[in-house]
Amino acid sequence: MPTVQANINLLQKNDLEHSAIGRITTWAVTYGRYIMIGTEIIVLLAFIARFSLDRKLTDLKEEITQKQAILVANAAFEQEVRSIQNRLTSIKTVTSDQTKPADLILFLQSILPRDVYVGSIDVSSDKLIMEAVAGTTEGFSQFLTSIAASRDIQGLEIGDIQKQPGKGITFKISAQLSGSKGKR
Repeated sequence: MPTVQANINLLQKNDLEHSAIGRITTWAVTYGRYIMIGTEIIVLLAFIARFSLDRKLTDLKEEITQKQAILVANAAFEQEVRSIQNRLTSIKTVTSDQTKPADLILFLQSILPRDVYVGSIDVSSDKLIMEAVAGTTEGFSQFLTSIAASRDIQGLEIGDIQKQPGKGITFKISAQLSGSKGKR
């Protein structure tokens, strides 16, 4: 006779499935295994990502250090450029104001009668002081009329008028300059 192989199971199948421990064991054996594998995959991905992020962080720190070194090395050059820019601004301001006295002198030269000559002239940014000598009273009045008609000269004051024989009429003029660059 053939031998029959006996199967011994001390746990009842029905009781294991219906008990709390049986259900937990069945769940752990089936679904718990998938959860564990999924968790391990996530941990491995995080671990690999950490290496990548650490490398990027190191590269960024090196790049920052290099750029800081470049900034420190170029600080003197930048300071020199800023100094030159400031000087250029000052030069532009000075050169733009230089044409005003030259224009005023050209204007005075154009209205100066033949028998009037200038002894001294002082032109500042907003004031004109001039000492002149007129050979005749006609030249003196023509010069005063011409200078008073100018739109750029205001507050004309005439002082220290003296008539000297052989020399003519000496006088001093002071006036405020309005600064317009239009027609005089």
